[in-house]
Amino acid sequence: MPNELKPINPRKTILSMRVARELLARGHRIIDIQYSRKDPGAAAYLFENSEELENYLTQL
Repeated sequence: MPNELKPINPRKTILSMRVARELLARGHRIIDIQYSRKDPGAAAYLFENSEELENYLTQL
């Protein structure tokens, strides 16, 4: 099987307000804020996904 790149989902959901604020401060684009399906009453921050965002999240 050839080494295929996995396509990047166009959105990345962040459940932490602290991480969402860090991403915004670093210039990442937020698409929407919705209620979290996993934690009723909490917010889910939807960001435009990119390689830079994925790389930053792996460093946390």
